[in-house]
Amino acid sequence: MHGIDCVTPGGNGRVAVRQRRPHAMKRLMAALTIMTAAISADAARAEPLLDALAKAYRNNPTLNAARAGVRASAYDVDIAGAAMRPKINASSSVGYSTPGGSRRGFGIVLDQTLFDGLQTTNNVAVNEARLRAARENARNTEQNILFQATEAYMDVVLGRRLVSLRKQNLDFLNELTRSEKDRHRVGERTRTDVALAEARRAAAKAELELAQVEVKQAQATYSQIIGDAPGKLSGARPPSDKIPSSLEKALAVAAKQHPALLAKRHLADGAVSNVAVNEGKHLPRVTGSIGIGRGQAVGKSEAMRFDEGATSRKLVILMQVPVYQGGKVSAQVRQANENLDASRFNIDMQSAEVQAQATAAWAHHQAATASASANRQDVKSARMALEGVVAERAVGERALLDVLRAQADVIKAQVRLATAERDMVVGGYRILSAIGRLGAHDLGLVAAANQETSKGR
Repeated sequence: MHGIDCVTPGGNGRVAVRQRRPHAMKRLMAALTIMTAAISADAARAEPLLDALAKAYRNNPTLNAARAGVRASAYDVDIAGAAMRPKINASSSVGYSTPGGSRRGFGIVLDQTLFDGLQTTNNVAVNEARLRAARENARNTEQNILFQATEAYMDVVLGRRLVSLRKQNLDFLNELTRSEKDRHRVGERTRTDVALAEARRAAAKAELELAQVEVKQAQATYSQIIGDAPGKLSGARPPSDKIPSSLEKALAVAAKQHPALLAKRHLADGAVSNVAVNEGKHLPRVTGSIGIGRGQAVGKSEAMRFDEGATSRKLVILMQVPVYQGGKVSAQVRQANENLDASRFNIDMQSAEVQAQATAAWAHHQAATASASANRQDVKSARMALEGVVAERAVGERALLDVLRAQADVIKAQVRLATAERDMVVGGYRILSAIGRLGAHDLGLVAAANQETSKGR
């Protein structure tokens, strides 16, 4: 009988049960010990969080696209500056007409803008400001991707931990169900006890299957963001050394260096220069051309048309003064000023958003930290209660329902603890993201990514 209580005949034909510690209860207590001890067994090996973030920094397509966009924006500065650089055009032609016969012409002309109302200078300033904004936006994208990667990493860690908990819970309930069936055979348990144990075991099996599905979903998200399938993950701790010591300091850091806010400020600087660009359209424009040719007009000015006779050289200075432009330029100036006002309002909105996000992140992190501390004590108390209830059940002082409730309390406490510890880590990185300190350079990921790249070669 698998070593359960010995059954011996008693007086008056009754069956007496000689109480001793059954082997089934030993197995049950062993399952309980494993359940309480194995929760953190996987925490000391495999890939740490920062290595996974380095992969995301190197592989994530959204981040790579943002970097390419910054490189493309850099050329806008060169394009804008080209307006004040000389342009050289050369041409030649061959034709035939009557009377006169064949005609040949050639020319080479250098055109140079001498003054354009400072439009080019200010347009370069506009594009330089936009380039700085593009860099900050890319840095903001980088921080968002790295935070998403942190969430994905910790979701896989949490999911695997919950699967482990669910497996251990199922093992415990399997052992409990087996014990109840054994005792039912010798008349110590009712069929109701066995049905209760089997029902709870079936529910635990369903919970395990659901946890396994959730892990697969978390792993798919991990692969999408980080660009590599998750192997063994070692977990992480909150970045306490990088988090400011108070909310006030965190808000000050966010106001000073959050990339989304800096991008809006750079765009406002560009809007100021854009007003000057449009105001410059009211000013005179002076261009110069110098060329040599024969029978050919290759310059922008009609004055550069060469005679059909001998080869000639020309130097032309042309000044154009706007007198009336149909109100177009005035409207463009007013539009640029309105855009400047809008960009300043955007700074205010972004500043308020950054402050709100930083405040919320700080509150969530504090709540997760307090929850993790409380749940550690809850798990400890629930385990002690379960051990006591199981021992009391062995001597008939507790009902099976008491054991099942105590076991459910342990699992709930462990799930809450695992979730709170995940939230505590994610919350710490959320603070860094909210204040602008979750960049690759802030975390030291650039060197790590370069090392990984050199290893791959």
